[in-house]
Amino acid sequence: MSFFARQDKGRIYVLRIVLPDGTVVHKIGMVNTNRSTDRMMELLRSWFTKYRFVPYTELRLDMETPYPLELEAHIHNCLAHKAWVPNEKVEGRTEMFENLDEFRVLHYLKTFNHDLIRDGLVLNGDEYQIIGKLISP
Repeated sequence: MSFFARQDKGRIYVLRIVLPDGTVVHKIGMVNTNRSTDRMMELLRSWFTKYRFVPYTELRLDMETPYPLELEAHIHNCLAHKAWVPNEKVEGRTEMFENLDEFRVLHYLKTFNHDLIRDGLVLNGDEYQIIGKLISP
């Protein structure tokens, strides 16, 4: 029945990942299916394949949005100053962030005005930096 599936909707998800050394990173991504948990399991399998352990992981946000790709790019640009990349190549490695203010980031995503994207949201690097420091100093 995928012929009738809406292609203009997807999901934004936020995973909280705790590494064995206590480092907490957040993976922010998007999927075009109803199952963010499937993507979480793919990521954990990738970690196990490379590191031979599965980090403690929580799904902190799983939200439907009409503009998943655009919202994901927006939040990644806002949080670029918090980017974290693991030593080994694992899935989603370019979409991870360290030292986030989780409450603020989740609140920002939950209350984001999607009309801004629909109307053609365009920001420059300085504007992304300002928003990023407001939502996760």
